[in-house]
Amino acid sequence: MRKGVFARAGRPKSEEKRDAILEAASELFLAQGLQGTSMDAVALKAGVSKQTVYSHFANKEELFRMVIAAKVESYGFMEAALPADLNLEQALAAVGDRFLNLILDDEVAAMFRVVIGESGSYRKIAELFYASGPDTAITAVAKLLSRHMRAGRLKQDDPRYAACLYLNMLRGHYHLQILMNIQPDLDEASRETHIRKVVGQFLLLYGKDKQ
Repeated sequence: MRKGVFARAGRPKSEEKRDAILEAASELFLAQGLQGTSMDAVALKAGVSKQTVYSHFANKEELFRMVIAAKVESYGFMEAALPADLNLEQALAAVGDRFLNLILDDEVAAMFRVVIGESGSYRKIAELFYASGPDTAITAVAKLLSRHMRAGRLKQDDPRYAACLYLNMLRGHYHLQILMNIQPDLDEASRETHIRKVVGQFLLLYGKDKQ
């Protein structure tokens, strides 16, 4: 997991242990999958007792869910972290930049592959991943769009549908490329152009007056 996602300086000892557990679990889930990872292995890698692991997380599924949620949160996709003080176009661009950072993260792509690989024999992993990852981002963006709809800056529509559409437009073909271990040809200039074009296309569909 990207350095700094879990570890934060000055935290109480119990929270430091919780962060160490999340870090260890993340590495093990990526290497061995959910089914191949045990709470004993997580405790050993984190340098804590199994009792400590269970004092923070009720079971392995909850631990997996929190690993995914922490990753999404680290890229600013909790509702409270989304831009509320920017105009519509700026807000959409900021969301676009964060979303590309998230989906093009090598570890995020690796976890997608783990989930896809295991989902055939263990459907629960897909449900946990979707609820804690993609659904969290969609919900947060939908609430952002809903605020702009209520303010009259966007056409009234189902904000969740609009959020799904916007995020999928941002994915373009880049997400599929990275899932297939093809490095996307997306330098900084191309990235900015892509975001700008997606924002423009989205506003053609949903925009009202120029912000």
